Amino acid sequence: MNCIIIDDEPLAREKIRMLAAQDVSLQVLGCFSGTAGAADFLELNPVELIFLDVQMPGCNGLDFARQLPHNLLVIFTTAHATYALNSYDVNAVDYLVKPIHPARFTQAVKKAVDYADMQRYRHQQQQPQTTARPDHVFVRADRRLHRVLFSECLYIEGVRDYCIMHLANRKLMVAINLKALLEQLPQDIFVRISKSVVINFRHVTSLNNQDVYIGDKALAIGHAYREQLLPFFADNQVTGR
Repeated sequence: MNCIIIDDEPLAREKIRMLAAQDVSLQVLGCFSGTAGAADFLELNPVELIFLDVQMPGCNGLDFARQLPHNLLVIFTTAHATYALNSYDVNAVDYLVKPIHPARFTQAVKKAVDYADMQRYRHQQQQPQTTARPDHVFVRADRRLHRVLFSECLYIEGVRDYCIMHLANRKLMVAINLKALLEQLPQDIFVRISKSVVINFRHVTSLNNQDVYIGDKALAIGHAYREQLLPFFADNQVTGR
């Protein structure tokens, strides 16, 4: 959790910085003697937690805390315990009285970390649930429905109104034309290389201007498909010359 320290007393700032440096859950991004410099820093940098002194010249800590976003966590630090009740009016995580004892500091940080985890969990629960992308298609062949994983399909041949799906360890003849079957497959994995052949590019071992190779099998590239095929492979991180 990244944090900043705001305190007008140099020794107090250094003490908090040293305590924070010993806590593996904290990363100190900056130390400030007043709220003006801290406010400028917050405009440009994402901060999760502030150790904030209450009594400072100009804008005091309580007034400054009221201006902060609700998701920015605050732990007040002060020499005056009388401010404790006021700190909870601005939803402070905790309130540390100087001189700050290391064990009490660790306790306050744990509260902040737990609170941040709870905020993230609530945010995740409020997000709309996305539907997982399917990894298979069901096809009818041999009077049965077969579940075909996209990853096990090497290539597909179209023969009139039928398709032959060449899988890793079997073949299936499906009563559907190649265009209609391709529409049911993910377009970022399966690509047509001729009028009668669709390949799974993840199984391609090599290619040139004439053929695509899947293992030892050479599949001819149709002339009309060359211009769109090579850019497809280039978009999938082809490197070298």
